[in-house]
Amino acid sequence: MTKGLNLKKYKVFLIGLLGLSLTLSARDLNLTVIDRDLEIPLEGTLITVVGIEGEFYTGVDGAVLLNVPDAMERVVLLISYPGYEGVRLPVSSDQNDLSVSLVIAGFIEGEELVVERTAPGESDEEVGVSIVMDREEMNTTANIGIIEDVMSSIKTLPGVGYTSSWDAQPSIRGGYPEELSASLDGFYVTYPFHWGGGFSIFNPNMVETAKLSHGIYSARYGRALSGLLEITTKTPDEPEVRVDGSFSTSSTDLFIRSPLGKKSGLFLGGKITYLDTLKLVQPEELEDMTTMPFIRDLYGKWYYRPSNELEIYLNGFLGTDGVGVDTTAEGDDGVTTDIYFDYDYINSFLAGGAKWAPSNTFFVDFLTGYNWNIMTMEFDVSNSGTREYSQEFIDRFGTLLGLSAGDSYTIDGLRSYGTEDLDIRQFQMKITGEKLLNPTNIVAAGVEEVFKQTNEASEFTGWMSFSDNSGSFNLEERSFSTDVEGNNSLNSAVFLLWENGSDQSRLNTELGLRGELYRIWHDDFSMNALPVVNPRASVTWTALEDRYGLDKLNLSLGSGIFSSFPLTVELFEEQYGVDDWTINPDQALFNVAGAELHWHDQWKLSAETYYKHYLNRLVLTTEQDENGESQLYYNTDGRGRVAGFDLMLQKKSGRKWDGYLTYSFIYARFYNPSNTGTAEEAEDSYTNSGEPLDEWFFPYYHRFHNLNLVLNWHFHPGWTFSVLGSLASGAPREKVGDISMYPAVYEGTYIEQYARSSSYSDSLRNGISAPIDLRIAYGHYREGSKVYWEWYVAVEDILANFYAPSANSSFNSYTGEENTDTSADFNLGIPVPSFGIKVSY
Repeated sequence: MTKGLNLKKYKVFLIGLLGLSLTLSARDLNLTVIDRDLEIPLEGTLITVVGIEGEFYTGVDGAVLLNVPDAMERVVLLISYPGYEGVRLPVSSDQNDLSVSLVIAGFIEGEELVVERTAPGESDEEVGVSIVMDREEMNTTANIGIIEDVMSSIKTLPGVGYTSSWDAQPSIRGGYPEELSASLDGFYVTYPFHWGGGFSIFNPNMVETAKLSHGIYSARYGRALSGLLEITTKTPDEPEVRVDGSFSTSSTDLFIRSPLGKKSGLFLGGKITYLDTLKLVQPEELEDMTTMPFIRDLYGKWYYRPSNELEIYLNGFLGTDGVGVDTTAEGDDGVTTDIYFDYDYINSFLAGGAKWAPSNTFFVDFLTGYNWNIMTMEFDVSNSGTREYSQEFIDRFGTLLGLSAGDSYTIDGLRSYGTEDLDIRQFQMKITGEKLLNPTNIVAAGVEEVFKQTNEASEFTGWMSFSDNSGSFNLEERSFSTDVEGNNSLNSAVFLLWENGSDQSRLNTELGLRGELYRIWHDDFSMNALPVVNPRASVTWTALEDRYGLDKLNLSLGSGIFSSFPLTVELFEEQYGVDDWTINPDQALFNVAGAELHWHDQWKLSAETYYKHYLNRLVLTTEQDENGESQLYYNTDGRGRVAGFDLMLQKKSGRKWDGYLTYSFIYARFYNPSNTGTAEEAEDSYTNSGEPLDEWFFPYYHRFHNLNLVLNWHFHPGWTFSVLGSLASGAPREKVGDISMYPAVYEGTYIEQYARSSSYSDSLRNGISAPIDLRIAYGHYREGSKVYWEWYVAVEDILANFYAPSANSSFNSYTGEENTDTSADFNLGIPVPSFGIKVSY
């Protein structure tokens, strides 16, 4: 180990000499690193200067001398030491002597401060298990677009299915988007999205790291079937007040981190959009907008560390968003459409916990919290007007219906309308205990309880064409409603695991077992689901280290079972006829093998392959009885098979350029049987979500190929030019028939209508999606100032005017006119500019 370290230092020394020979002018920067609590120097601390290749290490006195070119207006130091929390330190031009204090994180044993392991779930990226992005890596991908969003970075990672810019709910390794669960500092967050899923609540200004676990992750975590996104927020442990503010395309953000003495700190801030102000500038143009699209977020975090053994923290969030429209559209066909839509959403939570290490070998983690989601939605679409029958309609049906040229028909209030009120309240508690048996063996156990109360009232009414016995079509008004009040559910889980190995071990193994039990009840109904046991195992082996010009080669193999209950189960009631111990949660067996290669301290190449077999899935169908009433049926016999592989080539923190290239191949097929619970046989051939029954199918979001490129070019000190590109094969497309004309009876009058048939196709696909985004940014410290300024200008989907992925055409149901100018992706149809100005102090 000593020899390898000396060789690395010698290599860094040679790089330093070469750098000096190419630098005309430089200044000396003296840096000293100490332990904050013990106040002792830290020898061997790794120092990386962003923009300069190579690494530097502190000596026995904790000090290091850095030569920084004068041409570098922006100097940022990355400081890390095993077992300590890393530090990102901006340095202004007038600073020459610096002292940095590091804080211990994880288990420490012995007088020599030997680090045995890092704290789980914070930054433990591991092949075959997870990928971790810190705020520096997300800087260019998250800070772009109408709303800056961490999910914009997550969507570029391997294994993540392509979505449009306006969709923050991607598929993870072939699973349904809702199979991805999210947590913030360990707390499960229910539906963490704004604008109906367009963007997430995870503001890049408050996030320290984002960890996507899409492999065989620890038995510590559940409630996710395809992946877990763990967001870790910034901790306000800096010795001075820090202010981060930004003004971007549609919003203003402000966050403040302040120490509260030496052992406590507060992090407070939020986001507010200013699209409302556009009505003051152009009131006539926006008079149809009853509520301009808005987001209001407030986030707070407090921590208290009375000693090295104990940390207490509290998180709080209140987020709201909404939009409203009331407009009238005059159609060329003589039909006027009145449109009303109103949507409001509130997501709030308060969570807290404590991390306690009563001894050097025992650790306890306690977490509890309350999450409250409220959503109200109302829409009303009404068609009215008088229109002449077309000549084609008269020629075909005039004689039969007694119509002649020039005749017309009138419709008045042909409406589709609906309302939905959703109220979800969730309380959760989790306690984990870990015991360090020896330097390489840890056992952990824990219990988790998640209680949820769901209230939903919805009603949807619309007109549909039905054929009578004579073969004529009648337009009939049909309604569907739900009224669930006070449905309670309890998800209980226990887990036990054993870990062998450490950060210094070449072989690391984890074996885990997680058991889950689910129960739902209200005043006149109760149901216990079948308990499930989910074993998980993973092993990682460092096959090569500092040999053949390579830094490291890691190999991994893992297998495990994962389970979760769909949100629709929360709406089950007595009439569904669900008996105790008969229904299963959705469950899947997941197998992953991977390899990861590191070289030159900056390059990484990873490859992973996987196979996921769904053991059971919930299937819902709705059927109409003789009275036109809807009856919901279910089964849990759904199946699924997903296979694929992911590749990632990454170059980190280069002087001239950095970035990564990812490719994912995904093959996902699912099967929905038609024997639906208490129903004899399903008469319909589709589920409630429009999926086919009794045949294997590709889900609506599936894409075989997903390619992402993130390239950052640092062409001059302080300047960064970024290219963000994606290439994804098309999602499934329905097979549609010809548009056909037919007469329909509406309130005793024949009206001219057009329709076409559609059915699932196993071979048809939409066009390829290929958005390209460009971004240029400049950041610097003003001379003699501690204030850091950064601005960026970006354009999303620069080829939108020239290319849009093809999709099935739409058509007018009154005229039959076809619109072939249809894109498969939800976008504005034009390049979308964005900008941002950020200030840090």
